[in-house]
Amino acid sequence: MKRYSPSALLESLREIVPAQANGALCIAYSGGLDSSVLLHSLAELVARGAPYRLRAVHVDHRLQADSSKWREHCVRTAREAGIECTALSVEVPAADGAGGLESAARKARYEALRKELRPDEVLLTAHHADDQLETMLLALVRGAGVRGLSAMPALQAFPPGWHARPLLPFSRAELETWARERGLSWIDDPSNEHVGFDRNYLRHQVVPALRERWPSVMHSAVRSAMHLGEAGRLLDSLAEADARAALVGPCLRVPALKALEPERRRNLLRYWIKQQGVRAPSSRKLAAIGHDMLSAGEDREPCVEWDDAQMRRHAGLLYCIPLQSGLPEGLELKWPEGEALELPAGLGRLRVVAAHAGLAHEKLSWPLTVRFRRGGERFRPAGDAHHRALKKLLQSSRVLPWWRERLPLVYSAGQLAAVADLWVAQEYAASEGERAVAIVWENKPAIVAQADNR
Repeated sequence: MKRYSPSALLESLREIVPAQANGALCIAYSGGLDSSVLLHSLAELVARGAPYRLRAVHVDHRLQADSSKWREHCVRTAREAGIECTALSVEVPAADGAGGLESAARKARYEALRKELRPDEVLLTAHHADDQLETMLLALVRGAGVRGLSAMPALQAFPPGWHARPLLPFSRAELETWARERGLSWIDDPSNEHVGFDRNYLRHQVVPALRERWPSVMHSAVRSAMHLGEAGRLLDSLAEADARAALVGPCLRVPALKALEPERRRNLLRYWIKQQGVRAPSSRKLAAIGHDMLSAGEDREPCVEWDDAQMRRHAGLLYCIPLQSGLPEGLELKWPEGEALELPAGLGRLRVVAAHAGLAHEKLSWPLTVRFRRGGERFRPAGDAHHRALKKLLQSSRVLPWWRERLPLVYSAGQLAAVADLWVAQEYAASEGERAVAIVWENKPAIVAQADNR
């Protein structure tokens, strides 16, 4: 490994920064040693003519008594280096089931950075070789697979831009040597000493022993992560090939999954779940998916839940959807005229707009009432000669089973006037010449089953 210098950093940047960024770099600047080295090195490179446009962002978690002083230090230090610095404050939940305060702070930080990042800009974080080793060890003790053990990539998509880690080739000791030679000052966060945090425990208790026995272990970890990253990309390529035969819209065909060997099936499932924007489940949950989703009888519609997601099967297809919160029993919502109605549980909202056909405005008794299915509802859609069980109408219209109890039913004077934006009751339908209005369901979920025409 090369001794750290701004010139070595420049080589790293040239290897990983996408051309589409046009030199726009945003430094995640905490004020600690690592990000201070990154900030001052980049300022020096730009002063020497490097084609980068720099700015910095500091995230204040407000978890330490001195956090406001740190924020002032970062803004002042960046300004002295000739770099604009934006200070953001975030709220960190008191606890987080997936990893405690450490995980909650990281999630809040990255969410704030994502919102701040400009289109096609590259977020630079100061992760180095020691961080990479710690990340790999954490993944190892948690039983991660190839993707988890590949730890932190040098570059990854981070919409609306990218996230790059140009300091991965260098150890913390190398960065500190350069910082002391330049006389830099930086912030020491006392929380970094608390060995109750998993990463700090590894940093203070485990890594020093490994480094004493194998001095180059950090750089070896970086190489191993690169190899594992390549293996992970190959697995993704295999999953993409398998997906071409298995995908139907956003869904996976159960017969195509059954035809795959178990290892390829699990690989495809992990890849597909990730493509839905959901964290892949544990091996145990994945085994439950393989059993419940693929082995259950054709008349069954199993469901497996994890984190904030759930997987369901219907008509030979798998759906990966957000976890649905329950609706209070007997819920009724009053809908005043002229207002939009926000629906609960992330179901969007309803509006009424003028239309050429639909509900007869004069027949509606405001405020309307919105309920959800309680069972036994009967309904005569406009143009239909007979009343029908709503349950049968929903089935014949291929509304997915898990949405049938969550459709907003619009009542006027106690009578069912409309089923969401799907049907208008014959009794309330506007005749020719009558003033008509239509129900618009905004942010409507995908309630209709995907058609598998293969």
